[in-house]
Amino acid sequence: MKKGFVLFVMMLFIVSGCAYFNKGTAKEEPAPPKFEQLNQAYYGFPDVPVPKELRLINEKSFIYETTNLRAGVLVLRGNVDLQSLENYFKINMIKNGWKFVNSFKFKDVALNFTKEDKTCNIKMTKESFDAEVEIWVGPSTSTVPSASTVPSASTEKGTSQKGNVFR
Repeated sequence: MKKGFVLFVMMLFIVSGCAYFNKGTAKEEPAPPKFEQLNQAYYGFPDVPVPKELRLINEKSFIYETTNLRAGVLVLRGNVDLQSLENYFKINMIKNGWKFVNSFKFKDVALNFTKEDKTCNIKMTKESFDAEVEIWVGPSTSTVPSASTVPSASTEKGTSQKGNVFR
């Protein structure tokens, strides 16, 4: 009986010791997003909040930035209900200065928002267990050069202002 008890205590120490040393070799958690608040994070765009339940898919996301423009696509995934996601974005985008334009719903949900100089399109799709969210941020049409400032293809190819071909 004494041998069984001693063997049990030794096994307990061995198992607990292994668990203690394995704790240090566990995978580290990914770094948190750049900006965080209570239940939201910001990935690359400081005015586009994302619920913390969604994780960023780096392989599908990108951000393009110049001195006066920041545009890109964020792809996120998480086990979240589409209706709650829709409500979240409608409330929190408005809190961040965005104006709700419209939405499209059936199987997927698409939300469209605008600001002074940019637009944001959010597409939400329910997959087997997770929801996938695509957030597209880009310049609005008012910041795109107008047709009057861009030379037309017809003047570059040798047509006159009236549309006649030079002979």
